[in-house]
Amino acid sequence: MIDIYKNKPPKNNYIPLKRYQNVVFTKKYNIDIIETFFKKFPEEKRGRKKFKEKEIMNQKALIYEEIFQKALKIKSICIGSIREQVSKDIIKITVSFFKKNE
Repeated sequence: MIDIYKNKPPKNNYIPLKRYQNVVFTKKYNIDIIETFFKKFPEEKRGRKKFKEKEIMNQKALIYEEIFQKALKIKSICIGSIREQVSKDIIKITVSFFKKNE
């Protein structure tokens, strides 16, 4: 099981993997297809809101899946120092990987 910490994990339990500190995962998102669909069919928009936030949330879920796959690949025990940055069309998530302090 992989432990997750928003900030740095406790130093007495985990030590950083030097090579895998501040790794940046980026993903581009685009909602133009949804906007053009609703311009063409405005009656379909009724009752549906917050498409941009939902698309950002979906893309973040995909990025976190990549992060977990990377952690399993490098045999990391802990993910910490998570920073999310959402700009106009790009999502960046910066994480650091840690191993057990033995």
